[in-house]
Amino acid sequence: KSGVECEYFLISPDGSTIALTLSRDGSPDIYLISAADGAIIKKLTDADGIDASPTWSPDGGQIAFVSDRHGSPQIWVMSKDGGNQRRLTFQGEYNQTPEWSPKGDKILFTARDERLIFDIFTVEVATGSITRLTQNQGNNEEPDWSPNGRYVVFSSTRTGEAKLYISTEDGRIQNQVTIGKGEYLTPTWGR
Repeated sequence: KSGVECEYFLISPDGSTIALTLSRDGSPDIYLISAADGAIIKKLTDADGIDASPTWSPDGGQIAFVSDRHGSPQIWVMSKDGGNQRRLTFQGEYNQTPEWSPKGDKILFTARDERLIFDIFTVEVATGSITRLTQNQGNNEEPDWSPNGRYVVFSSTRTGEAKLYISTEDGRIQNQVTIGKGEYLTPTWGR
C-alpha cells in the first residue's frame, strides 16, 4: 500500500506467519502478517520509538526484536502475540541483529561500545546474563549460530578488512575462515 514500507521480515518456524517491521504513519513497529496472503494479522508493538529486526525463537513461541523506546537500541523479547514485552539488555549504545540460539535459551547480538566499536555478545533469555564473545579486535558484526549451537560465525575487521570468523559459542576459540581481499560480509549458517 502507498505510505507503507517493509523494513525487515522473518517467516515463523511453522511457515504460517511473518513477523516484520512496517513503517506506517512514520512509526516503525512490528506486525504479524499471513504468509499465505500477506494480510495483516496483528500489530505487535505500539511504543514510542523504533521497533525493528524481529526474529523468531526456535519453537515459534517468542520474538526477539530491537527497540529504542527507552533511548538507545536494546534487545527485547515478547510472546508471539505481542504480550509480555520485556527488555533483555540494559547496556551498550547500539544493540542490534538478535539471533536466537537453536535451544532458545540465548540470543546472540551485536553491540556498539563507548569507543564506537562493534562487538558480539550473548544474553541469556531467562536471566539477562551477558557474555562478551569479542573485544579489542576491530569491528565484529553480523553473528549467526551454527545449527547445533556450538559455534558462531561472524564478520570481523580485525585484520584491517572484513573477513569471516568462526568462534566457539563462549568466544574462547576464534578462527579466521576466509582469505583474500576483504569486503563487507553478512554470514548466515546453512540450515
